[in-house]
Amino acid sequence: MVADADMPAQNEVRATEATPLIAGSFQDRQSNILPRNRLLVVFPALALVHFTSFIDQTSISTALPSIASALNAGSSISWAGTSFLTTSTSIQLMNGRLSDIFGRKTCLITALSLMGLGNFLSGCSQTTGQLYATRAFSGLGAGALNALVQITISDITRLDQRGYYFGILGVAVALGNGLGPVVGGVLTENASWRWAFWFICPLAVIAAGLLALVLPGSSAADEIGTKVRMLDWGGIVISMTAVVLILIPISQGGSAIEWMSPMIIGMLISGVILLAAFLFIEWRLVKLPILPMRLFQYNRSTNILLAVNIPIGWVYWGNLFYLPLYFQMVRRLNPSTAGSFILPMVIAHGATSGLSGVVTSLAGCYKPVISSGAGLWAIGAILKTTYGQTTSFNLFFVAGIFEGIGVGCALQPVMVGLLAGSDNVDRAVITGLRNFVRDMGGAIGITVSGAILNNYLHAGLKGHFAPELISHIASSAFNLSELNLSAEEKGMILDVYVRGIHAVFVSYAVLTVVLFLATLCLRDYGLGRKAEQQESDVE
Repeated sequence: MVADADMPAQNEVRATEATPLIAGSFQDRQSNILPRNRLLVVFPALALVHFTSFIDQTSISTALPSIASALNAGSSISWAGTSFLTTSTSIQLMNGRLSDIFGRKTCLITALSLMGLGNFLSGCSQTTGQLYATRAFSGLGAGALNALVQITISDITRLDQRGYYFGILGVAVALGNGLGPVVGGVLTENASWRWAFWFICPLAVIAAGLLALVLPGSSAADEIGTKVRMLDWGGIVISMTAVVLILIPISQGGSAIEWMSPMIIGMLISGVILLAAFLFIEWRLVKLPILPMRLFQYNRSTNILLAVNIPIGWVYWGNLFYLPLYFQMVRRLNPSTAGSFILPMVIAHGATSGLSGVVTSLAGCYKPVISSGAGLWAIGAILKTTYGQTTSFNLFFVAGIFEGIGVGCALQPVMVGLLAGSDNVDRAVITGLRNFVRDMGGAIGITVSGAILNNYLHAGLKGHFAPELISHIASSAFNLSELNLSAEEKGMILDVYVRGIHAVFVSYAVLTVVLFLATLCLRDYGLGRKAEQQESDVE
């Protein structure tokens, strides 16, 4: 933690762009920078946790058509992803403060247990309601894991090391994202869609066991009652309620429910009011807020790095859900093959994550990595707008590699930039805020993309087919061969579906261009100054 003697000087310049650090009042009892030999033991366990979390998030993408058919889900199948992202997003803001109070190790093992139990129950689901509820339960655990792993790495490493370790962590993310659709597709084809959930359970058990053995515990020794009283219960309840009230109407508006219906309008207004109330409470009324307002007062570049996580999450999660659907529903590929076609993006993501981390650490700066990656991501997203029913498979590889490089240069280096531009005592809460913004972008992106696609299908097929059939097609065009349709009718459906997917991909291209332009406005604070400060603090 920053020495007390430095606090007045930092407070005098807290609003300037030139000096990013702001002293915090919370006592940091989690920092425990480890020597390299200990890191080599602890880090594989953390990487396994991250891998398990991300493979859980993507493994059902290729199983969705089979799940929709088995449970007769219709167009509501998008809730399998939305319910998960809604809860994983709603818990992000509190991850940092919860782990500050209860300790990283306790929170990590608890989150793994929630995720494993949720997946077991999802695989046992007999109705769509059970599936969506248990998937939401899994999201609470998986969403917490993403931030907690990053926060823990910040605890045990110096800032100048984090680019390297976050880069390696990106490889685990890429492997999880890449293997998820493939494993989910193979299990769906050869066993059952239920195994796309169940195979996560043993991974969660192994990861929890490793953490229990190798991860150092917290130095916080307060009684459990004291820790519970420290929690900002009002902020937790209000923030989670606000997120749910905002995301539900966004996901259902224009498809299941009319945009101008009283339910949609009422939920959106209520969600916005609660969000405003939450921000006021955190700003004025809470001694230990889960979202300290000083996080937005560091400097312009830190705010830009927070904001760009909206398009990053939007396009990143959208690709993982809609690329497999495009390959299955438009190109008529089976689930496992569809999953394999996103491997170029995933492999490029993994390779670039490791390389970008090394470059960031060696160069001591992060803006060149972030901006160049965003530019390549925009090129790949623009290429994707040309996808159709006869697109060359070679283009899939080229566009996938460009987008993978962009993702690898965005996810972890952005986190390093945020840590460089903020005070070390705030590393947990700013990590939680960053993941909240990114997952909020992902949740909104998936639901808006689903709304775009469903609206195209309903508008293009209305008058030609029954509403029930249109809803079935919206959830799974892959099963067209099972329907009693003529070749002309099937061609009409696929043509409308291609137009809808094209509109979704165009929106991704626009967002990546905005992302690239925003990164050009960043100021790079470098990594050396805070690394020296942290090293002296530890001594």
